Amino acid sequence: MENIHSENGKIRIMIAENQGIILHSLISLIRSFGDFEITGTASDGYELLKKLEVTKPDVILLDIKKPGLTGIDVTRIIDEKMPWVKVISLSRHNHPFFIKEMLKHGAKGFLSKNCTVEELHEGIKRVYDGKTYFCSLCSKVILRDYASDAVEGTVDFRNITPREIEIIGYLSDGCSTKEISEKLFISNQTVERHKSNLFKKMQLRNTAQLVRVAVENGLLIH
Repeated sequence: MENIHSENGKIRIMIAENQGIILHSLISLIRSFGDFEITGTASDGYELLKKLEVTKPDVILLDIKKPGLTGIDVTRIIDEKMPWVKVISLSRHNHPFFIKEMLKHGAKGFLSKNCTVEELHEGIKRVYDGKTYFCSLCSKVILRDYASDAVEGTVDFRNITPREIEIIGYLSDGCSTKEISEKLFISNQTVERHKSNLFKKMQLRNTAQLVRVAVENGLLIH
């Protein structure tokens, strides 16, 4: 079963958040984007699962720790029973363990509660379109965790920046230099400079090699 937009053409969003102030702030912010529709909210995992059949969201914004059921438990159940519903973890818990567990059990995106407004908007859109998305902070956490496990003879990713991780992600999606510059609000020359730096750091010759090595080494998750 594939997701389709609601009758008004908007992506349907459900928010699972047990802190009232954060929930109301998210509702106001998401409504301000204009291209999303909030179909429902839930304060815990049981309420979320109960409401899913009625609210029929395309994307769920899910806090990782909830009373009764954890975000990991809920994500696993949703992935098993309703895999067409895409889960984005929106949490203050940015430890690599939580990120890996959420991804392993079906989450398609991970946003820190310290992410930017632009990252929240972009993350929802990209996950809805079938991509995996990390905000810059979570990308940095994953990168550091991966670097700590690096072994001799593999590419050393420790000096790759979060912005360069973003560049690799857009390249893996087939974006052109112009498209990347527009998405990140930087010049074409800056994008090309990042690409050149990546080729030097990873000792590669072209974009195809860059994306392949990134995927093979866990830098990107598809």
